[in-house]
Amino acid sequence: MSVLDSRSDIYSVGALAYFLVAGQPPFAGRSAVKALAAHLYEQPAPPSAHRPDLPPELDAVVLKCLAKSPADRYPDIESLESALAECRTGGQWSQRDAAKWWQLQSGPATDPRR
Repeated sequence: MSVLDSRSDIYSVGALAYFLVAGQPPFAGRSAVKALAAHLYEQPAPPSAHRPDLPPELDAVVLKCLAKSPADRYPDIESLESALAECRTGGQWSQRDAAKWWQLQSGPATDPRR
């Protein structure tokens, strides 16, 4: 039996990162049961299979997050952050750039209390 720790969260971040960079989930086009089984037993195609313009080091980071064995994933979020910073595109976006991008994607901010 596996112990759940931060590496489970790293897997989840990897699945989300895969979707963000590839435009689809790691095991798209399968029934829910087959997708769950694939998450347990199959290695996904590299994100660059869907987006050939992705840098190889970003492929490697995302795939390491999705490693089947928790021991093969990043041990914590700080290690993942360091790996992402090492990618050649790592220093190109600031937090301000990201906030602006999200604002443009979601439209005008609304007050949730209204």
